[in-house]
Amino acid sequence: MKIGILGGGQLAMMMVQMSAKHNIEFIVVDPSTNPPASKFAKCISSSFDDKISLDMLIESCDVVTIDFENVPSESLKYLEKNIEVYPGSYAVEICQDRLKEKQIFSKNNIPTTEYRVIDTESDLISAIEDLGKDTILKSRKLGYDGKNQITINNLTASDAWIQSGKNEAILEKKVDFKSELSIIGIRTKSGDTFYYPLVENFHQDGILNISVAPYEDNSLQKKAEEYHRKLSQELNYVGVLVIEFFLDHDNRLIANEMAPRVHNSGHWTNEGANISQFEAHIMAISDIKIQDIFANNNSGMLNILSKMPDNIDENSDEYKLYDYGKSERENRKLGHITLTSKNKKDLLSKISKLKDKIF
Repeated sequence: MKIGILGGGQLAMMMVQMSAKHNIEFIVVDPSTNPPASKFAKCISSSFDDKISLDMLIESCDVVTIDFENVPSESLKYLEKNIEVYPGSYAVEICQDRLKEKQIFSKNNIPTTEYRVIDTESDLISAIEDLGKDTILKSRKLGYDGKNQITINNLTASDAWIQSGKNEAILEKKVDFKSELSIIGIRTKSGDTFYYPLVENFHQDGILNISVAPYEDNSLQKKAEEYHRKLSQELNYVGVLVIEFFLDHDNRLIANEMAPRVHNSGHWTNEGANISQFEAHIMAISDIKIQDIFANNNSGMLNILSKMPDNIDENSDEYKLYDYGKSERENRKLGHITLTSKNKKDLLSKISKLKDKIF
């Protein structure tokens, strides 16, 4: 079995690392020099829409996947004519566009944030009058980790429109939430679905800082799985799909966005579950049977951003440090730390101590 991956970042790297026992060969396509995955797999240095590189994948691979959602959907469509691609171009196209995401949530009766479609400055003026200034202007495309998002507050519609680059967008009303949760689910080629427990996430400036699992609420777990099942069936999805939710004060799950790939909030599964999200994704797209998915303990993950801390013990028995080998840059994901404990209080105490060292 040979798998091609479009994108050679840390997610691709961990897909390769965590799947070693399955005797799978990987080929990575990435435009950057020496991306993290290139340490563990053959890497073709090219743009994602380079036909020569895509043809190489067609000729040598059994299946192709992605490690981030902004791979051009046209490249996936080109590949799909000749080779299996999971997730498929349709699913990726939906997840690349905030409006299409909102529409598919609504189609499947999944609560979502209140929003208005913005194509012009006039649209924005009307939308702010309608929804108020406690809103966020989000580009429909290329928005993740808080990028291409403008909080209105005291901005005029004209200023916000200029700052946005006058791109297609949505104006979204802020949600008064008590927590942020994500569901990580896997759908196999035969349509079987498996779920990790809900994860509680803590963000700063739109970027994930900390994840803690499990978030124990049987009712919410069932509801999140129901929503996930609807969407994965609608998208004819194969592999790992993640849905991020706001949990409001009425204990309702409100869908925020989806990720058609393995996800930052699932890094804890490397040590905290019987099968990591990375291995599970590769198993699903390779048609390797998954028996069951479950968490071993209480688990946590802390993102390392911008600068690698010099006060972290790389050989600690209490946690595991993952260093992606990237150069330092403001808000860049450089690595993460995972830790587990049978006792949740103990876990949260350890996270608090590490947080003081990292953030």
